[in-house]
Amino acid sequence: MPETPSVETGDPVVEQEPPAGEHEDAGVPDEPTPPAACSGPDGTARLAWSYDAAWDQSVDFRGTMDADGRTYWTECDSAYWSDKDPSQLQCHLVSATRDGAIRYRLLLPRNGLTAVHAVDAARLYLTSASTTLSAQALEDGSELWSADLAKLRTEDPQAARSFLIDSVALASPYVLAVVRNTFEDADGKTLLVALRADTGAVAWTALIPAVRTPLVLDAEGNVYGGSFDATAGETTLFSYTLEGQPRWQVRRAGELRPSAVEGGRLVLDRAEVADAATGAPVATLATATVVDGYFSLGQSSSAYGRVAFQAGGSLFLPAPPCTGSGCPTEMHPGRTFLYGLSPEDGSPRWHRAVGAWPMSPLLTRRDSLLLIDRPAAEGCEESNSCVGDDSSSDSFLRELAVDDGRELAACALPGRAPYITPPALHGGRVVLGAWTNWLASNDWTRRMSIRAFDLSVPTEPATTGWVTAGGGNSRSGRATPRP
Repeated sequence: MPETPSVETGDPVVEQEPPAGEHEDAGVPDEPTPPAACSGPDGTARLAWSYDAAWDQSVDFRGTMDADGRTYWTECDSAYWSDKDPSQLQCHLVSATRDGAIRYRLLLPRNGLTAVHAVDAARLYLTSASTTLSAQALEDGSELWSADLAKLRTEDPQAARSFLIDSVALASPYVLAVVRNTFEDADGKTLLVALRADTGAVAWTALIPAVRTPLVLDAEGNVYGGSFDATAGETTLFSYTLEGQPRWQVRRAGELRPSAVEGGRLVLDRAEVADAATGAPVATLATATVVDGYFSLGQSSSAYGRVAFQAGGSLFLPAPPCTGSGCPTEMHPGRTFLYGLSPEDGSPRWHRAVGAWPMSPLLTRRDSLLLIDRPAAEGCEESNSCVGDDSSSDSFLRELAVDDGRELAACALPGRAPYITPPALHGGRVVLGAWTNWLASNDWTRRMSIRAFDLSVPTEPATTGWVTAGGGNSRSGRATPRP
């Protein structure tokens, strides 16, 4: 890599080798990469800036970016290197400009692990101490309000320690959160809370079926979730209005949790498209017939970034090989493919082999799809290291055409650490978090390096397809940003 602007603190990070997959193409013929596809030399992406925290800090970055390309994350004392109780670890809120200069690094008023979940035009929304939701001013990080949501479920301080905030999403004028009991949910329920985004005042609450995955919201602010009962092998699907009123609830066979919604269509895992107005089945996806085998979506701190969905166009998702017409016929060691599916009938339009840790498809305004891919190292079959903790792989930022999956660019990213966060895109600059020590034999500190790369052709995120106005793919906002 050529010399580039860099903002770094602390000791150098020794990168480790995470699980990986195989990259051989299947279903789409290889095409030569355009000579000017990558902005760096020799087929690499140009590193614009990077940031590494001090050796005793654990970084939590979830691809949070505002409309000006500024990024936000938290740094906490490492639970591994500190003798403190986890609830007493001190944390800082950190923000960087589009060019990587640190804007502020502020000590947060509460101890305990923290995370930046969402951003709007004026505020950041953080969780800390398990059940505290707070809003911080975008410009200087100062706290505007905070609310301890455990108090909505119990007045017992000891019992409150068993609760945590599972999901945070924006639906103007509210910020929504799900409060779950880590041991058990009273009457099989979790608590959905809507707070006024400007004041933090509780607007309404609702007991919903117990959920373990984040909720998704449509452009009108309707909320969708799914509660899977492993004993019965059934999922209770449900939807609430923006004002907390039940819309519908249905019980269906199998595990069918919502993963994306747009244009009146609701995606349920990798199995189905449903009617967002009723929950009724619309189409069975070809990927509902996946063959069992090793499959990983990586260890991202974001629970999103698995699906890119345009109701009027295509559904893009990674999955193991499916069976049936249009499915892969040639396998590869990673046994993972990226599919372009029809949201109308669920049939595959195209597929291509990707590594076993594909992360975060992101739609751009130039009708392309950005994907972080980790193809398996050549010859991994002989060493039995194609997947799993002992595997080794390079990382690539691939740009694909949405209509047929053809490769527009395949830019190599530095190091062998997995790039695990949803891509945050602004003006052709992609910001990613690389987890630099994911081996189980390592310490428990989440050593994350934050790195920004430039695309050869500047572009912005698409305005549809579950991307936020700021350019992140965290899906913590509306599918179609309001003016």
